[in-house]
Amino acid sequence: MTEEVLQLASEPMDGKPSLSVVERIATLEETDPIALPPLYDAIDPEALDSLVDSSATGDSRPPAEIRFTYCGYDVLVERDGTIAISAA
Repeated sequence: MTEEVLQLASEPMDGKPSLSVVERIATLEETDPIALPPLYDAIDPEALDSLVDSSATGDSRPPAEIRFTYCGYDVLVERDGTIAISAA
């Protein structure tokens, strides 16, 4: 069974993956981002942002990714800024 990817982007819209995740899920849910539960209920937003920030500063660590579930969606954020959102 293949997973249906609802949204895929090569980099966050505003430079912060935490905000991009919330904005994209709000778009999928056709609601205002403020109406969604806080992202920190699912993951530490600062840790998520630092994963991508460390890549921008020339961090030589191997590629990394973070997977978590938020508002009924599976979210994958990779160190290079790629964000994939699919139905949970």
